[in-house]
Amino acid sequence: MDSMVRNPDVKQRDAAQAVVVAVSSDAIFTPEVEQVHGATEPLRKGDAFSFMKAIQVVNERLLTLNSDETLLFDVILLSNDSEEKHSRIIASAKHYGLDIGRFCFCNKEDSIESLQSNNVKLFLSTDTNDVCKALQKGVPAALLYHQTDPHHQTEDQLKVVFSGDVIGSSEEMLHGLREQGFTETQLQGFKTAKGSVKEFAILMGEMRRRFGLEGSPLCTGLMTAWSSRDVCASALKTLRGWGLLVDEAFCLAGAPRSPILNLVRPHIICLDGLYHMEGFTAMS
Repeated sequence: MDSMVRNPDVKQRDAAQAVVVAVSSDAIFTPEVEQVHGATEPLRKGDAFSFMKAIQVVNERLLTLNSDETLLFDVILLSNDSEEKHSRIIASAKHYGLDIGRFCFCNKEDSIESLQSNNVKLFLSTDTNDVCKALQKGVPAALLYHQTDPHHQTEDQLKVVFSGDVIGSSEEMLHGLREQGFTETQLQGFKTAKGSVKEFAILMGEMRRRFGLEGSPLCTGLMTAWSSRDVCASALKTLRGWGLLVDEAFCLAGAPRSPILNLVRPHIICLDGLYHMEGFTAMS
């Protein structure tokens, strides 16, 4: 069973209206090889730190536009750490002023159930395997992109990149993947990923429309990594039907992704669910 701790220093969001996002504690804070028992110093900042600051900017801008706004990011920190570390994680979040409303402590085996029971709209981690496992269980999940130089990643604009390979897919394309040797398990993961991304994309479209065309603190993009231009066009049309007009679109058609990703510097990348994302985990 999980243990949920509310943060009294953060105004609690209406979970029924908000975009509930669960973030792995290992992404927000750098895991320590060894921990001194009873240590009180704050944990070191992790890869997701700029992401946390960026969503706080989005929330602040939304509340500036409308003080009664309910479509806000509601962050849950998900931790599989030992009980001895719980208080230090909470204290570290408060030390850095992170807008984390709830802390969910659970066993790794119960993580998926915890995500489902808390109405999580998106689970974020720097661990590709955890993201893919969540997608396989039907939980919307995405990768927090690891920057080679995180100090250059913006904290005043949240950048989300959707997978055009997923959104623009068709049964014909899936048949082609089957002929290329992809397993039925991989293809099922691909279908699940497409289904799970829809609700989050719709919410991002609603949130993006709150801001004008210029100076938005939320930037959405589309990247088709290995599919054709027709798939990219189909993905754009699908997103438009879901109410999301993207700010940037890239059709790479098999070209290396790292140059574009290093230029765009996204915080979030929605994966394709095919479990072969070695290019994302080791990019430089």
